Amino acid sequence: MHPRNVYNTEPDFNQLAEKYESFKKHVKKDTNGRSYINFKDPLAVKELCISLLKKDFNLNVNFPINTLCPAVPNRLNYILWLEDLLNDTLSTEEKKNIRGIDIGVGASCIYPLLGCSTNPTWSFLGTEINERSIQIANENIKKNNLQSRITIKHNPNPNNVFLPMEEDDNYAFCMCNPPFYSSQEEIELGLLNKEIEPSAVCTGSTNEMITEGGEFGFIKTMILESVTLKKKIRWYTSMIGLKRTIRPLIKLLEEQQIYNYAVTSFTQGKTVRWAIAWSFYSDYPKSAYIIESWRPVYQFQNSLPRDSNYVLSGIEYILDDLEIKYYKEVQDNIVLHCNADKNTWSRAARRQKAKRQKLSEPQVIEAEIAKEPFFVFKLMINEQTSDTSNLQIVWIQGGHKAQFEGFWSHLKKRIEEHCGIQKGTRFSS
Repeated sequence: MHPRNVYNTEPDFNQLAEKYESFKKHVKKDTNGRSYINFKDPLAVKELCISLLKKDFNLNVNFPINTLCPAVPNRLNYILWLEDLLNDTLSTEEKKNIRGIDIGVGASCIYPLLGCSTNPTWSFLGTEINERSIQIANENIKKNNLQSRITIKHNPNPNNVFLPMEEDDNYAFCMCNPPFYSSQEEIELGLLNKEIEPSAVCTGSTNEMITEGGEFGFIKTMILESVTLKKKIRWYTSMIGLKRTIRPLIKLLEEQQIYNYAVTSFTQGKTVRWAIAWSFYSDYPKSAYIIESWRPVYQFQNSLPRDSNYVLSGIEYILDDLEIKYYKEVQDNIVLHCNADKNTWSRAARRQKAKRQKLSEPQVIEAEIAKEPFFVFKLMINEQTSDTSNLQIVWIQGGHKAQFEGFWSHLKKRIEEHCGIQKGTRFSS
């Protein structure tokens, strides 16, 4: 559960029953006097959802019993994680007007309603393939006087995730709770394997539960369409219901050379869901919770058989030689904040530099080198003993994975040579 989630404290069913008559008739007490509801009863689950939205967010919501009944705590987890992603990566000015897309908004319109009720600067475009769900979603929007902030559009082509965008269309995020399964048989297998919590009722129309290729197929389409849309959306995100979907999605992102991604988990009681986010921007999440085992590689480190001042002198020489700007901070350790505005370490760049020096020509950056995006990183030197140090590099923003790894390979080779580590040997502290 997200630390800001109001449901870290379990809802008081007695209190809800006293406040809402429609919920009261579903509340029972066990032998210890503890109130509970039957989570296999779809009417009880629906009334719980409606009551929580009214009590905690002042939202008036209704939806048919045969459509997806959203679990409010888990939906709020997703909204709060999005808040963290945006707080980490948007400027103060960008945060003043945040537009998001909810893909498959559903009859309840849960994400736009929750998002707008908790964030006064947010507005939504909701897309939906089911026209009946659109009608009910619009009724929920009207009941809450949010017509100026939430717009619903019909997606006539279920094979496409995103609607066509105008040239000036830009969004801070998109979110989605895709159908998890590819068939009814897969749903039944999920129940058998306990991928679906057996103690809770599973409501939802066919298009809300089943899609061709299951959730992997759906999110795969999202990823491939995002490669065309790129920076039209700051953060592409989706809920994941099945843990086994995560690894192939990460593989697909990296095949598409998308390395700014994050995976998180949402827990409600015994139920765990996951979410994935990816971006074509260079700003990385800092405070948003990310599962470490799925975090992309942003840093490397190396132990060196020299004291920190000796390592520093070598690093400064290399950075100056590569024409990389930096400034230095010395406290408990040495930190160099670096900004590479072009690739000066590749073989092509070094050949060009050597040629210029030989001919005493002014610097001319070849087209293929000039196209390299800049990136920002920091180097940290920690003295471990009087004659050993640890060098760490952290990728802050900009560039791409191959560039970062190429630079580290170049720097590591040169600093090891500076510290007396010969090619083919290895120092172990």
